[in-house]
Amino acid sequence: MRSQYTLANGLRIIHEDILSKVTYCGFAINAGTRDELEHEQGMAHFVEHLIFKGTQKRKAWHILNRMENVGGDLNAFTNKEETIIYSAFLNEHFERALELLADIVFHSIFPPHEIEKEVDVIIDEIQSYEDSPSELIFDDFEDMLFRNHPLGRNILGKPELLKCFTDKDALSFTSRFYRPSNMVFFVLGNIDFKKIVHQAEKFLGSVPDVKTDDRRIPPPPYVPEHLTLHKDTHQAHVMIGCRGYHAYDDKRTGLYLLNNIVGGPGMNSRLNITLRERRGLVYNVESNITPYTDTGVFCIYFGSA
Repeated sequence: MRSQYTLANGLRIIHEDILSKVTYCGFAINAGTRDELEHEQGMAHFVEHLIFKGTQKRKAWHILNRMENVGGDLNAFTNKEETIIYSAFLNEHFERALELLADIVFHSIFPPHEIEKEVDVIIDEIQSYEDSPSELIFDDFEDMLFRNHPLGRNILGKPELLKCFTDKDALSFTSRFYRPSNMVFFVLGNIDFKKIVHQAEKFLGSVPDVKTDDRRIPPPPYVPEHLTLHKDTHQAHVMIGCRGYHAYDDKRTGLYLLNNIVGGPGMNSRLNITLRERRGLVYNVESNITPYTDTGVFCIYFGSA
C-alpha cells in the first residue's frame, strides 16, 4: 500500500508499506549534473561526498557511525538529474535515521579541512574511471549526444574545477536545490504512516522553503555524429545509439520491452546469443535505456578484440 503526504513547506512524503524488518528511507533531491552552472561542473557529486563530513552539531566520525552502531547503513549517489541520500536499518531505528538524514541534508557545513581531502578522493575516482574504457565510453557517447548541454557532462566533474571549490560554493548550491519543495522523502518499510508523518513534522516541518528561478534548459535538437577515439587498449569499445523517450512518455514501455529482447540483462538477448554465443565475436554486448525528464538515451555497447 502506498501513502503520500505533503508538509506545509512543500516537502512530499511517499511511503510504501512492505512486510519486512528492514526499512529504507531517504531524500530524493531534484538536483544533478544538468543543474550545475558552467563553473560548477561536478558540484552535485562533490556535495554528495561532502555531505557526510560535518554538520552544525556532528563531526564526520559521528555521522558515519550513527547508523552503523545499530547495524544500519548510510549512503548516497548522484546522477544527471538527482541526488539520493538514504539509509537502511531495522524498523525500530526509524527516528534515529530520520533525524540523522535531516541533519546532513539541511545542516551540513562542508568543513574546509575536509574539502581538500575529499577533492583528492574524487580526483582519484576520476582517474580510476578513466582507466576503464568500457565505462568511459558512456560519458563520451552522452557528451556527443547532448553536445554543449549539461546532460552531456561527466558526473564526476573536472579536476581543475574541483580544486577551486570551497565551502561557500557548496552552500550556494545546496541553498538553491536542497530545499523542501525540490525533494521527496521516501520510506519503504513496515512502519505506520501516521508515525512517519509525525516524525517528519518534528524534524522537517520547520525547514523553510526558498523559491528560486533555477530552470532546466532543454537539450538542443539532436544532430547525428560519428566519433573515433584512439586509445592504447587491448579491445575496441563501440557504442551505437540515439536519443530515446523521456521518463513520462507513454511509448517508453515499448522501448523497454524492445531493449530486453535486443540486449537486456538476460543471457538470452538477441545480441548476446548472436554475437557471443554463436559467433564468439565479443565478450560483452548489451543495450541500455536511460530516461531523463525531457529526453532519453537508447544505446548498444560491445567490446571486441
